Amino acid sequence: MKTKTAIQIIEQASRLFFPDCVILLFGSRAKNEYTPDSDYDFLIIIQHELSIEQKREYKAKIRKILARQKIPADILIQSDKEIEIKKNITGHIVKQALQEGIEI
Repeated sequence: MKTKTAIQIIEQASRLFFPDCVILLFGSRAKNEYTPDSDYDFLIIIQHELSIEQKREYKAKIRKILARQKIPADILIQSDKEIEIKKNITGHIVKQALQEGIEI
C-alpha cells in the first residue's frame, strides 16, 4: 500500500474516535527512512485526558481498523496536558514525536 493512502486511512481511523485531534506521524516514515517492513508511528493529541485503560481500548479499536488494511502502526494517545509535561523530557518519545513529527 502506498504511504499516502496508509496515512489517509490512519487519519480517518483516528478522527473516527477523536474528531478534533492533532495527528503527528513520526519515526522512520516521517523521516523518509523506512523499509517495506517499517510500521507507522503516530501520536494522537487530544484535548481531554483518558485513563490508561481508555487509551488501550482506543488504540485497540484504531489498530483493528488499520489491521484490516494491513497497516502496521505504533499509536500514542496523549492529552494536551500530558504533552506539556512530557515535551521537554530528554529521550521521551513524546519529545521525539514533537521534534520530528509531521502533522497529518
